[in-house]
Amino acid sequence: MDQTVILVDKEGKHTGEYVEKDLAHTGRGKRHLAISVLLYNRRGQVLLQHRKHKIHNDIWDFTGSTHHLHRDDGTDETSEEATHRCLKREYGINEKIDLRVIGAVDYYAPYGEYCENEHDIILVGEYNGKLKPNKEVSYDYKWVEKNVFLKDIEKNPKKYAPWAVLGAKELEKYKSNLFRQELGQFLKVFEPYSRRYFDEKIRQAAKYPKLISQLYKDLSDFTSGGKKLRPFLVWIGYKVAGGRDIQRILPIALAFEIINSYFLIHDDVIDKSELRRKKLTIHKIYEKIGGADYGKNMAIILGDIACSEAIGLISKAKIENVTKLKVIDEITKVLLNTIYGEVLDVEYSRIEATFEDIKQVNILKTAIYSVVEPLKVGGLMAKLSLSQVQAIEKFGLSLGLAYQLRDDILGLFGEEKVLGKPITSDMCEGKNTLLIQKAKEFVKGMDDKKYLEQVWGSDKAGLKELLKVRKIVKKSGSLEWTMAEIDKLIGEAKEYVQDISNISEARQILLQ
Repeated sequence: MDQTVILVDKEGKHTGEYVEKDLAHTGRGKRHLAISVLLYNRRGQVLLQHRKHKIHNDIWDFTGSTHHLHRDDGTDETSEEATHRCLKREYGINEKIDLRVIGAVDYYAPYGEYCENEHDIILVGEYNGKLKPNKEVSYDYKWVEKNVFLKDIEKNPKKYAPWAVLGAKELEKYKSNLFRQELGQFLKVFEPYSRRYFDEKIRQAAKYPKLISQLYKDLSDFTSGGKKLRPFLVWIGYKVAGGRDIQRILPIALAFEIINSYFLIHDDVIDKSELRRKKLTIHKIYEKIGGADYGKNMAIILGDIACSEAIGLISKAKIENVTKLKVIDEITKVLLNTIYGEVLDVEYSRIEATFEDIKQVNILKTAIYSVVEPLKVGGLMAKLSLSQVQAIEKFGLSLGLAYQLRDDILGLFGEEKVLGKPITSDMCEGKNTLLIQKAKEFVKGMDDKKYLEQVWGSDKAGLKELLKVRKIVKKSGSLEWTMAEIDKLIGEAKEYVQDISNISEARQILLQ
């Protein structure tokens, strides 16, 4: 392979030209592609290299740096290919590492008759194996705590390669936004998988009357909305326990999302909701076709189809039978606990509920189903230890309750464009929330208490009543109590993170 580099424009796009590497670094040089890779281990340390270099000698750098090369066969190296070549040459690493691009930096730095003029792509990846450093390219290497490295490079930039100084800033951005980065990477794989699954289901349903295909199209459309929190947490639970093969967990992750659709479709019927995610609810869609009873019946049936399909996904997943049985056992618990929570929620709309009653519903309908079990099931796919399971349960209960309390605040004080439903929905439905329960407990004036009891649950209440309820809740101190409780629960959840995983990146995601 000739040492021929790839020329790029100011946006880092290939110009179609190539040049010898030495020429690209002579005089003012020519802007070309380069890569810098930073490896980290499960203890949260990063691997740094003490470089031997014609221009930047005797300074510290990321794990490795090189250029994308133009091959003799007329093809160009990808960032991943260039990185693996670099790691093999400089550290004797032969295995493929799961790499992620976290950003890119541009810099021009003249040094006498030479210069650096590069669009440098930054990649990171986890490695816990053995190293065989090449003494021809480095004096030494060291593993350093990531935070120690970031503080030192900011304080002593001259100790480091100029591209490493700029790359560290990209690393800071990446680290501070790791949850969203990971979610974005996950969705790139999960969403196409989900689309293919539903496309195949719609195709298979074509042998039945047209209505069956339509039901699957509606289920596909319904499931495509939402934040995808539960399937993402299945992936995070898997990573926490050391899992890496995303394809292995996709059927289980999708099963969780379809189960979510099952619950929401039925929940909308029970709550008589008209909108979900700014669209008509399933029973309202079918009500337009055949009336109210027809709409409810079709929604109940579609929910049942969703539940059946979720179980089918798990049963057909290509995982060993012992693991599959454990997953099915956990999914059964998810279904039953959430259904029990729904039963109690319906009952407490008929009779007076206590604070503990409502909290139990929140645990069953939100904390276990939205946080604990997705993480737990993902972890079971990679043989989570008993101590990790216990830590996840504690983490999930605290975080799940905080999540529900935040949802309750949004339900009362949020905007319709955020909620995706009328802002009066919770009030007209008479939704049992700890926020309202505390307002009834804290409120001092009898008139305010009586007003709350009359309006909360009245389907005739409107914006005027909502604005007054908001004032009462604020004045009572309930909003302040709820926000303090959220902070307390999040603090508790954070305390359990260290016990869930020893993988630095996984801990950071859970914290965020």
